[in-house]
Amino acid sequence: MKIRYFSPGMLVKQKGIHYSNVPTVFIHGYEGSSFSFGPLLHRLEKENVAKREMTIIVQADGTLTVEGKINKNNDNPTIMVLFAKDVADETTQSKWIAHVMHYLYRQKITRINLVSHSMGGVSALRYLLEDSREKTPTTERFVAIAAPFNDLEIAEETKEIFAYEMTKEGPKGETPIYQYFDKAMNRLPKNLQVLDVAGDLKDGSDSDGSVSIHSAFALRYLLQEHAASYQELLITEKSGSHSNITKSAELENALIRFLWEKTA
Repeated sequence: MKIRYFSPGMLVKQKGIHYSNVPTVFIHGYEGSSFSFGPLLHRLEKENVAKREMTIIVQADGTLTVEGKINKNNDNPTIMVLFAKDVADETTQSKWIAHVMHYLYRQKITRINLVSHSMGGVSALRYLLEDSREKTPTTERFVAIAAPFNDLEIAEETKEIFAYEMTKEGPKGETPIYQYFDKAMNRLPKNLQVLDVAGDLKDGSDSDGSVSIHSAFALRYLLQEHAASYQELLITEKSGSHSNITKSAELENALIRFLWEKTA
């Protein structure tokens, strides 16, 4: 394991922001990279909301290259996770997430927030259901952004956006991955708070260009009896495209409110 440290420095504390040592871990999706969340993390640090303190690169064999360390400065540390093999399936990716979480636990990190994009959201949910119980930090808040929870092919790009439309009772159809999640929901970590984000280009496709809002928001029916809280955010037009959504100001503001806003 290789470790490289970032330069030290503390945030200038802002009114309305709750600061703590609880790290927020960012997980990219299929063919993702540092550009998936890098611009967002840069803005959060520039605005003195959260400080990027660690990057963890997961190699194809599961070994980790770690850059930085978590300081005890109550500066809302962020951790960006990158997969060297960026085209793995969600089952493999979820195991890699587990490797990261075991490492963080060994570093005496006992609580985290988890933010994910696209297939990373599916992988993160699988991790939460399968591997988050033993010798891993407790996940307190989970954010899924444009995640295809009810798709037939999790990372497949097709001309037509796959969707089982939602009704008041739930989706009209359930894909194998959705059925699996439904049966495994009793293993969801207790007291988990969830923010589910989808994009809609407003071009008639009911999608962000890759993932249908029906697939992203199908998470609603999985969590309604299991999560401590669940809320949704729909980002529209150009800001809601699959690749732009993580860079939108609307998402940034929603994350600040959900993860770090000071409550009375």
